[in-house]
Amino acid sequence: MQKRLLPFLSLLLVIWGCGEAGVQSDISKGIEVDPVDVQLSVPALLVGQDIDETPPTQVSTGAIDISDNDFSEYLDDATSFTINSISYSIINFPSGSRADLDLNIDIAVAGGALQDLLEILVQDAQNNSEDVMLYTADAPGNVSPTAIQALEQALLNSQTFEMDIEIIGRNVNLSQSDVDFQIVFKFDVTTRLQLD
Repeated sequence: MQKRLLPFLSLLLVIWGCGEAGVQSDISKGIEVDPVDVQLSVPALLVGQDIDETPPTQVSTGAIDISDNDFSEYLDDATSFTINSISYSIINFPSGSRADLDLNIDIAVAGGALQDLLEILVQDAQNNSEDVMLYTADAPGNVSPTAIQALEQALLNSQTFEMDIEIIGRNVNLSQSDVDFQIVFKFDVTTRLQLD
């Protein structure tokens, strides 16, 4: 009797959960931003020497549009977006060079005004080739909650956003005058869907 009753009760629960409002579902996906090209430079006379800091350099992700991403098929049914985490990795940092990176990251939604997202010191950038967490919803650290809300609203409204990054090299020792590498940002995002 119990074996027959349990499936029947489960079916009733599913039917009751659907109701007139339809079904809600959460879809999570990872969004990887195109690599951001970065160059640290020192005068030729200082190659191979320890330097306290380099002049600031500005880089940008360019416009990020998730409607071109895996979420595009769900945007019409989305009722909210949640950013679960933001991570980064540093790739192609030349061997024989080392640096800490002072990152000041701002965001702009749909070409609007910049707002602070976070500041962080990345120690030993040459050793950060694996994903490193900048933000998680459970442990936001020093990430601006206002900026996270702006990003989530931008995703819901199918708006683009851009990350502008000021980078200062600290405790730098470069094997050549110009050192090129890339920073890759990844977002783990959940969208709540209302399906009729």
